[in-house]
Amino acid sequence: MGKDNLFSMRQATKIKQLQRAKDSRESYDKVLIVCEGEKTEPHYLIALRNHLKLSQTNIKIDPNCDSSPTSVVKYTKELIKESFKDPYDYVFCVIDRDRHADFDTAIAQIHGHRKKNTKLHAIVSNPCFEFWILLHFDYTTKLFGTSGDSPCMDLIKNNLKVYIKNYKKRDKTIMPHIIKTGHEMAVANAKRANETAKRNDTDTPTTQMDKLVDYLKGLKGKK
Repeated sequence: MGKDNLFSMRQATKIKQLQRAKDSRESYDKVLIVCEGEKTEPHYLIALRNHLKLSQTNIKIDPNCDSSPTSVVKYTKELIKESFKDPYDYVFCVIDRDRHADFDTAIAQIHGHRKKNTKLHAIVSNPCFEFWILLHFDYTTKLFGTSGDSPCMDLIKNNLKVYIKNYKKRDKTIMPHIIKTGHEMAVANAKRANETAKRNDTDTPTTQMDKLVDYLKGLKGKK
């Protein structure tokens, strides 16, 4: 078989695979959510997608990148580029503020992204994603990190473990239950904490996960 025929067959296969993917999707947005490593974020987001009964074909969750904010953004842009024949409607980078030296650079890269068919958004938690998890149980505006530990470690050790005694970052078994029982409280607590931070002219503690959850919850009513 000649190279031209082989190339044509491969292209035809790709076109068929692309069409099958389109046909299997629901009528709402095609969404990509990229998050740091194989930690809390992907376990939570997958459980949330399942809880909301959203299609895996529509909502892709990808944790396959390094943990630095700029690595998340770089990997996200690669995925956007790869999907140019069937672009995502919305793309979210779920990142922590924590003490990342490259955080401001990553945010600037997200804001500077220009793609006609794809909207790119940052979903930031400060100090870290565990603040969003904590809001499923309690409202707080505590300034984390004053004890000498890192802000995220302080939050986990002295606050989150009050509610989840054996909490571990990679524990996916706890996610379905806390989402079922607490995600609506977390949204309300996040909005309240964010407003308080804004009034106090600060960005900590805050999380934008409430915006992502509100968006995902509204997808099934979107035509």
